[in-house]
Amino acid sequence: MLPPLVADMNISVLVIEFLRSQGVDVVSAFEEGWYLYEDKDILANANLMHRYVLTHDSDFGQLVVQLKHPVTGVILLRPGGRTPDRVITDLQELLEMAVDWTPPLIAVYRFGRLRIRRLR
Repeated sequence: MLPPLVADMNISVLVIEFLRSQGVDVVSAFEEGWYLYEDKDILANANLMHRYVLTHDSDFGQLVVQLKHPVTGVILLRPGGRTPDRVITDLQELLEMAVDWTPPLIAVYRFGRLRIRRLR
């Protein structure tokens, strides 16, 4: 199971609906009215809520790794720009994996491969 999430603005509503149908606790940045927020603000809100950011945007990794923004976690789905059906297929595979989601971490999922970077 995935940890509680904040779906970034670039995550399709179809993907969010799929995750919810699978029992994943997802808050949508769009539904929360965060459309004008910068990535750093979405990351900060997610951290305050003890949620991971689900995104296609690699800028979140830069905010956490290089700029040292506090984080519960980031799940980066790569590459971006794919159809919601393809993203849902990836998430189905990810949901089947046994993963230790203990925060803080950054996870990058690309073509069936999950890389996790634990943060200190």
